[in-house]
Amino acid sequence: MSHEKAAEFNVIARLRRALTVKHHIPGRIRVSFDESLLKHPETKRFMQMKHELPPGVKSVRVNPLACSVVMEYDTRSISPGLLDELMTVDDDVRAMEIAGKLKVAVERM
Repeated sequence: MSHEKAAEFNVIARLRRALTVKHHIPGRIRVSFDESLLKHPETKRFMQMKHELPPGVKSVRVNPLACSVVMEYDTRSISPGLLDELMTVDDDVRAMEIAGKLKVAVERM
């Protein structure tokens, strides 16, 4: 797996304040994003994730009109609990720790 693809979790950690989990069941998460995300420098990378899926991610569907993203993922490599915590944690240091744990988990696949 390329280092760039594993780094997607770091991007999510940095953008998480503009993301809101709307629905999450193990293997599928739907988040809405604030319009401010469209102005963030890393938004392009985040949106391109659907074209360059990291291991463990089955699909990503972005709906820019609804400001939402649906990601389907393999629960054997991506922990639903860690993913949920990554999206909702307030602490920046903890967010980067979680991103690192997720990166290590998918690199093992």
